[in-house]
Amino acid sequence: MIKNADTLPYYQNLQDAFGQPGCAFCRLFADAANLYIDSLLWEMVNYPDLREELNRARGYCHQHGWMLVRGGAALGIAILMQDVIKTALAALDSNPVKDTPESALRQLLNNLDRRPNPAAQKLASHLSPQTPCPVCVYLKDIQKHYFDTLLKHLAGSNSLVESYSNSDGLCLPHFRQALTQALAKTNVSALVKAQQSAWQRLHTQLDEFIRKNDYRFRHEPLGDEKDVWLRALEAVSGAPPQSGRNTGLTQSV
Repeated sequence: MIKNADTLPYYQNLQDAFGQPGCAFCRLFADAANLYIDSLLWEMVNYPDLREELNRARGYCHQHGWMLVRGGAALGIAILMQDVIKTALAALDSNPVKDTPESALRQLLNNLDRRPNPAAQKLASHLSPQTPCPVCVYLKDIQKHYFDTLLKHLAGSNSLVESYSNSDGLCLPHFRQALTQALAKTNVSALVKAQQSAWQRLHTQLDEFIRKNDYRFRHEPLGDEKDVWLRALEAVSGAPPQSGRNTGLTQSV
């Protein structure tokens, strides 16, 4: 039994996630983001510090921005986005881009000039995130705990290897991240073998799916491999932004 209070919740959550379809980390991180966003939408929309942080970030990143869309969230999103749009408008006002009438010769020379427009570059800089996406910042520490927990439990009586090996494995981006965070003492061979088991099952099912789409074998019904093309896409690119299960007060749409 795991007795370390700092490890226990992450260890148990990993065990549970390995027993469900898809990349365990995609699932866990989406759940954590969903819970954060629920708290944000229901409790923190009017917090000045939070809104200032969001303005500096110029909104949420693509993935986490669209995770805000859920039942009951319209007003909260409107309030937050109005602030960001106001900030963007202020940047336009503070960094005017003016076009002045030019002679025909100057227009011709300008057409031949491939250098970036300095005013446009300056404006783009002011419209770019000045700080990271707040949800990404929140998840960074949580992700570290999960990666550390997995890498710590690749051997011994509390090993996660069997659960990992029998799961769909990690998606390629998260497996790559796990490898880069492995320490010299990490049992990397166990990590690789567990991932290899998951990918080999996927590869076998892809073979079968492709074979049954050959006109010679189309009379054969599809089995477990019927959705393998979608699972393979997730295995390579990671889960889509809305794939996490929302466990909070609001409902994903």
